[in-house]
Amino acid sequence: MQTIEVLGWVLFAIWAVVSGIPTVWLLGRSLNRQSDRLADPASWPRVSVIVPARDEGPKIEAGLKSLLASDYPNIEIVAIDDRSRDDTGAIMDRLANESDGKLRVIHITDLPEGWLGKNHALQVGAQQSDGEWVLFTDGDVVHAPQTLRQTIRFVVARGTDHLAMFPDFESGGVFETAFVIGFGVMFAAGTQPYLIPTKFTRAYCGVGAYNLVRRSALDRAGGFEPIKLDIMDDVKLGKLLKRTGARCEILRAEGGLRIRWQAGAWACITGLEKNAFASANYAVMQLLWICGVTTLVFCGPAIGAVLVGESRTGFVAATILSHVLYGLTAWLHGYSFWLFPMLMPAGLAFVFAFLRSGWVTMRQGGVRWRDTFYSLEVLRGGLFR
Repeated sequence: MQTIEVLGWVLFAIWAVVSGIPTVWLLGRSLNRQSDRLADPASWPRVSVIVPARDEGPKIEAGLKSLLASDYPNIEIVAIDDRSRDDTGAIMDRLANESDGKLRVIHITDLPEGWLGKNHALQVGAQQSDGEWVLFTDGDVVHAPQTLRQTIRFVVARGTDHLAMFPDFESGGVFETAFVIGFGVMFAAGTQPYLIPTKFTRAYCGVGAYNLVRRSALDRAGGFEPIKLDIMDDVKLGKLLKRTGARCEILRAEGGLRIRWQAGAWACITGLEKNAFASANYAVMQLLWICGVTTLVFCGPAIGAVLVGESRTGFVAATILSHVLYGLTAWLHGYSFWLFPMLMPAGLAFVFAFLRSGWVTMRQGGVRWRDTFYSLEVLRGGLFR
């Protein structure tokens, strides 16, 4: 019984340290709070916004129009049509013709050997742009007009080389929302964002919705060449930049960016198909370890609180803390705190998504991403460690 009681308090400590500290730290890390108190730079540096897209016809117009509406005074937008088979390229061309030179389009028709499609598109965009700063953002992200101005004000004042920013998520039903919140909990716990501004090289982050990088830091890191075969391009860009001496920061957009990650709970699960196993370095034992720990941490407190007798105090404390932190994460991302009862379903859904990703990848011998197949052997060989 004493061992069980200790386990309850261990789970409490895990939630307090691994999730509690990052969550509380993120409370004060909103773009508005951090940027609006700073003075404008003496001059606004040139920013190149790189927007890669493949078959994003239903979403690309809203994303590009939001960038064209930016109030930033010194901007170029480079849209990359990466071998699209729908009307993505045509929509880009139409918007470029209406943009008075603010937007230009690059059409990619072939993928070179040894590259993932998106990584190659990002590299091409970076090479064919001239900004002192480069913003990499996904085609389905909607930007508020002031967001780029606020982030440039922040990075110039802070001497930052790389700023990653969490967007606000739009979602539909309760289960989709619960999954998105669970992703926020796990991402914060996995990245420990309060360590990212330090020199600790193992603390890094990248966000596909918003990776703003100083050109000199990107060049020093070798662009996307070192991560050209790594599916987790956004996160690994953060790792690459941190390892090569960049000063990195992370903020919450808090109204500055919005995106709907996937439409529906099942789409959220299948949406992790290419990334989940990659996050375990395509190693089965590492994947099983992640799934086991996630199940224990998300479900163990409540199960212990119900099943354990007099020694359940630690489990009860861990249950309360974990649900409060889950609800607080929901609030941070623009949802209701009262979604906190969805903690366990969200954790179990993530475990299922990770196991499914490993099973599908192993079964088909690789990953099919936007109708291009990459073998497991190639992906393992291209991991940036």
